[in-house]
Amino acid sequence: MTVTEDDVKRVSHLARIRIDDSRIQEIQNSLSNILRFVAQLNEVDCSQVDDAIQYITSLHEREDVVIDGNTGIMDNAPIKECNMFIVPKVVG
Repeated sequence: MTVTEDDVKRVSHLARIRIDDSRIQEIQNSLSNILRFVAQLNEVDCSQVDDAIQYITSLHEREDVVIDGNTGIMDNAPIKECNMFIVPKVVG
């Protein structure tokens, strides 16, 4: 598939980006190369590849357990008071 100048302008309008007229040809070529590559991917025979969905459904999910998020965290505080971090004042 070949990308036209109008295609580049339309995509840039939809993406809300400004493209200089001097770069349209460069972007046109880049987009055409990307679409050619995607077309090549469509030609790959995947009939012998197992569906990935079976692996996704077989994942073991852990059970959610509510824990106190502060457990042990205050041990790292150089200065603490009333289960809160004490930090130096940085704004006058």
